[in-house]
Amino acid sequence: MIIQRVLKGISNLSETDAKDILKEGILCNWLQKSKKIPVDEVPKRLSDRNAEWHQEHYKDKDPDENGEEFYLHTPFISTTAGSVERQRALSKNLRRPAWEIALKYATADWTANGYLFYCHVFIVGRPAVALQNFSEELRELHVYPRYSRHQVEGEILAKIIIPPAQIEKAEYWSLQEANDAVQNGKLPAPDPLRTLENDLFVKPEMYNNVRDFLS
Repeated sequence: MIIQRVLKGISNLSETDAKDILKEGILCNWLQKSKKIPVDEVPKRLSDRNAEWHQEHYKDKDPDENGEEFYLHTPFISTTAGSVERQRALSKNLRRPAWEIALKYATADWTANGYLFYCHVFIVGRPAVALQNFSEELRELHVYPRYSRHQVEGEILAKIIIPPAQIEKAEYWSLQEANDAVQNGKLPAPDPLRTLENDLFVKPEMYNNVRDFLS
């Protein structure tokens, strides 16, 4: 098992919203919509088909949900640990840091302000979609070799909920600050007055080694 640090970008949150997430955890859209989900429904939702739809058909109409968009019912949570894109024509690798990918989502594609949530999840180095407590490392081509145009987003797919004990903090980033960071190619130190530390966080180093995201 690997403990993997990841980032989750969420846009259009108030400070109160961000504090609530630190207390309650990051919930999948299915849980947010249903408030309470039947335990016997979880195995049905955690399927290879739904994991692929989450990555490739997120906003498509889902015939399994009466034609509603898939994302409204997804049991998965997208996070990123960054990625490396191989550019064969140029004989080089392009590093895609996790913070840049997460800021894209924190700003709703560079249109809003948002928060970066610093978390950790558990991965096992092989597909384990049916196991709720383990996340899927979709970015790892040796584990998920199928082609995806989203592979360079460095996605680590969490399931149902990222609990408060696995969320270290939340950082507020304005759209202007996010744009400046991308232009400069570096994430500056965040404003401590706009960083929300989580009292419920449990440091993973206490029980295992941790693999960091790409920065």
